[in-house]
Amino acid sequence: MKYYIIVYKNTHDAMEAEKNLTNENIEFRVMPTPTSITQSCGMCTRIESEELLNNVIERKLVNYKNIYMKDKDGFKFMK
Repeated sequence: MKYYIIVYKNTHDAMEAEKNLTNENIEFRVMPTPTSITQSCGMCTRIESEELLNNVIERKLVNYKNIYMKDKDGFKFMK
């Protein structure tokens, strides 16, 4: 199953994203950032669909560092 991970520079950005996504009733999960991706911030956001991810990015609801796609082959850098 494919999903998307939004990684943040710091915990403040992650908490702000959580607040914004919750206020907009966007479906997401907060989870530990996989160390194979980065070691910058320990929290990341998981979003299940690319359409929803694009909506979040276009509306600037999160201040992200990087975005990755996870599929059967592992994590792939997107932005």
